[in-house]
Amino acid sequence: MEILELYRRGELLGRYELGQRCLELGRATECDVVVHDADLAQRHWLVMRRQGAVFAFDVSGPKQARALGRPLATGASFALGREHVLQRVQLPAVPPGTCRESTTESLAQRAQALGRLTLTLGTGRDARRVPIEQRLIELGRSEDSDLVLHDLAVSEHHARLEPTERALWVRDLGSRNGTFVDGVPVQSATLRHGSILRVGRTDLRVIASSTGDDDSPRIVAESSDMLQVLAEVQRMAALAWPVLVVGESGTGKEGIAFALHDRGPRSERAFVAVNAGGLPRELVESELFGHERGAFTDAAGHHRGVFEQANNGSLFLDEIGELPLELQARLLRVLETGEIRRVGAERTIAVDVRLVCATHRDLRAMVADGSFRQDLYYRIARLVLEVPALRARREDITALAHHFLKQVASEVGGRELTAEALTRLLAYDWPGNARELRNVLCFAAASSGPYVEAGDIERALQRLGDVGLNRLPASETCRLTVAQYGGNKAAAARALGIPRTTLRDRLRGKGGE
Repeated sequence: MEILELYRRGELLGRYELGQRCLELGRATECDVVVHDADLAQRHWLVMRRQGAVFAFDVSGPKQARALGRPLATGASFALGREHVLQRVQLPAVPPGTCRESTTESLAQRAQALGRLTLTLGTGRDARRVPIEQRLIELGRSEDSDLVLHDLAVSEHHARLEPTERALWVRDLGSRNGTFVDGVPVQSATLRHGSILRVGRTDLRVIASSTGDDDSPRIVAESSDMLQVLAEVQRMAALAWPVLVVGESGTGKEGIAFALHDRGPRSERAFVAVNAGGLPRELVESELFGHERGAFTDAAGHHRGVFEQANNGSLFLDEIGELPLELQARLLRVLETGEIRRVGAERTIAVDVRLVCATHRDLRAMVADGSFRQDLYYRIARLVLEVPALRARREDITALAHHFLKQVASEVGGRELTAEALTRLLAYDWPGNARELRNVLCFAAASSGPYVEAGDIERALQRLGDVGLNRLPASETCRLTVAQYGGNKAAAARALGIPRTTLRDRLRGKGGE
């Protein structure tokens, strides 16, 4: 075990374990190591591990100084003010048989994961994203802060983010209005994917990028809106309450449902998915709750319904809005009692499932017109996640396109998108969302060479896409494309796959949006 020893005029004043979190030294009473020396600032030094070594960072001055760490080797010491000295000491090894937390386990993986964490301020296209990486980030109103927040409720030097090898910490710097993590006031606390950090009246989300190759194999996200959805998934995953996922068809609602399961305490149990809108009306009850032998014609044996199959795990009911009214009452009863009764059975069976429902329909409007039970709606909508349409998160189109081409590489060979092809993808509104994008790219990849050209995308859209106004690019997309081609409207029209006259009309706001 390693410790820091604090001396004053050669006299040992204290020992402090050098663990995985940072140690702050200074005159402030809130510091981890309080040093009563007039030459020290209130908060002067921050000692932390980085890439297997130990560094001391001067946090008392401008941000340029904060970036320069001073290495502290084992046995080395350095002066603190006039009379104090800090020394790094290695204590004897832990005796055999003594349990001790490993300090090397998956450090590279943890550091890599930390590098994908991002602070997001705001929402939508105006969201500001700040990669955390392996650096100190001071938050405050001061122009010397690493992240300047123009919020009168934020102090000049409000809080500091301290990334270590194993975690991300936030430390309040004696702010007037406090620092909050998920609504709880803290002096220091760890932050993880999904945490909401509040300083003053400003909320910042901690989110992790997902590219489809990490712990979210079914979700690809780069846009701020979608990353915030994943942050909500992370927060909801640990709860047992039902979740309603709403969004247009093809937006990835089943992927969200699986992420809720995969990141929660039931991840080692079954995840069962069923499309309630795709079942024959006469078989819905049997599929949900099961049936006994002879319960109806063709019931040649016992059948376990999806509730039994998902017992102790998660059940995903897609298109819940298509469920007939009479079966909505049965479902409500199951949710209230935790028991199901097979068709033709005399006894009930206790089940424990985490229910996730999804729909592309407006259930509140259906409640209003009587086609969906109000009591069931409030049962399944205890938590609600809204997945935005692909046209509202165009930053995801590029990442999804590369992801889908990578998926089909084993069948059609490696494919790369040309810049013109990508521009054509970005110009389309994708009424079928990610599912339609996948189909278009599969068709284009199967009929192209090593490079997928704009013409390949156009042919795929002609064959698979909608033929109405949805195929026309939005006016904003047209303006951005014209700017990308330096004002050359002919080149922009070719890249967008539309006539120059259509481009002209879109720039003038004609033709609908």
